[in-house]
Amino acid sequence: MNKNINPSDEIGFFIGRTHRTMLNDLQQRLINKALDITPEQGILLMQLGIEEGVSQQEIANRIFKDKSSVKRLIDSMERKSLLVRVEDKNDRRNKLIYLTYKGRTVKQEVIEVKTVCMEEIKAKIDEDEMKVCKKVLSQIFEIFDKNI
Repeated sequence: MNKNINPSDEIGFFIGRTHRTMLNDLQQRLINKALDITPEQGILLMQLGIEEGVSQQEIANRIFKDKSSVKRLIDSMERKSLLVRVEDKNDRRNKLIYLTYKGRTVKQEVIEVKTVCMEEIKAKIDEDEMKVCKKVLSQIFEIFDKNI
């Protein structure tokens, strides 16, 4: 058994490096479009574009962030008038999150930026290879998600 493990040869290193690089690239593209949001805020806008009126906990589950991080994210976005909290009629302790008009407008701009990113990837990486990559990453996720 080899006791020397090079961390930069590990799959987690490749995943982390790719994730950070993609976030940095997205941040730069958002800056270039003069959008005053972070990549995380853009992800939340797109998630709310799929389904609005969800709780903070549901958002945390969907974007794989802890509830306190999501609260800070929502607070920041509410200050920018991108979203609003509305009292849940079924549970007054709960607030449901909705996009504002400005939030919907910015979401569309984020989608345009993300579409360009994806087109650049598709131009250089075969669709079948992307399917295999997603499948393998999903399998790795499932392995570790069961352990949590």
